Amino acid sequence: MNSRPSKRDFAAGSDPLRQWPLSDLDRQIITHLQEDGRRAFVTIARAVGVTEKTVRTRVRQLLGSNIIRIVALTMPSAIGYNAGALVAINVESSAQITDVARALAGVDDVDYVVSTSGRYDILAELVSPSRQTLLETFHTKVRGIDGIARVELFPYFSFYYQQAAFFTQPKAAKGLSSAHGEQLDLLDRSIAVELSHNGRAPLKNVAQNVGMSETQVRARIQNMASAGTMTIMAIVNPMNLPNSAMAWLAIKANGNSSLRSLARDMAEIPYISYVVICAGRFDIFAEIVCPSTEALLATIDNKVRDNPNVRSVEANFCFDLHYKPVIPMNGYGTDRSTGTVELPDDLDDVQHEQDNSCE
Repeated sequence: MNSRPSKRDFAAGSDPLRQWPLSDLDRQIITHLQEDGRRAFVTIARAVGVTEKTVRTRVRQLLGSNIIRIVALTMPSAIGYNAGALVAINVESSAQITDVARALAGVDDVDYVVSTSGRYDILAELVSPSRQTLLETFHTKVRGIDGIARVELFPYFSFYYQQAAFFTQPKAAKGLSSAHGEQLDLLDRSIAVELSHNGRAPLKNVAQNVGMSETQVRARIQNMASAGTMTIMAIVNPMNLPNSAMAWLAIKANGNSSLRSLARDMAEIPYISYVVICAGRFDIFAEIVCPSTEALLATIDNKVRDNPNVRSVEANFCFDLHYKPVIPMNGYGTDRSTGTVELPDDLDDVQHEQDNSCE
């Protein structure tokens, strides 16, 4: 890995995050950036006991190697994606699971693909502007992929919970809830578009691009963060967590309480990072990332199965993961953005802004 990567472009959302062994220092830096993606490098340096230059260099390397991205995250419905579904796939015996997963990851509306053991070989998430466009993508681009033997669609009723901080303590970083999934207004969404490419972009640049003052942009970002409609953080492939155990839990409710109530219970469990209420043979799917298989088993036994409103649960262990952040649609509601994301040469400028405004 070069000490200073050359500038390169990433097609928006097209290049899945890499799985890569991380040093202790990398994990400490990522922990800070998952708690606050715009945290000042000098603050991180003091906390981890290295120089500011070292932190800046490591962040540049992690970004340049596509091991992390620092982006603004919102609920999909807030940025124009009003329909979602989990696609469960079984692969033909003659096909390679990795080939099918790679083909799925290349579909525009697919933001997440993981190979699993259990009932299904692959789970993939689709997000789309409407149910109609989601079904069109499913029928024309997903079902036709070579090597798929059987496919099952689980349309979402609700994106109930999203918490992508895998390197912090459980529930230490703010998540996003469907309770805050209302549509952003055009000005807020325009800011989200800018920060979805580079969450550490200088606010003076964001302000210039969206036609507002820097003070107005900063206030709107703070308001969205406080309201739970947007969070800026580093995202990373959870497979980079040492000795991690990751699974998707397929849950059936017993009918004694509402699905929203059960989803809320699941969202409160440490290590559960994502909960959706869906239609189909299962009522709820939940993604869980634990530091060990022992922690995963303990969580399933003591937190999930013990819930009196859970009738049954199936654990689908995860292996290779392809993840692409959801990019707000260009024009704030028409077509998906086709812009590019550049590694900033002005990290020093970003740092100067952070030192003055965020400490």
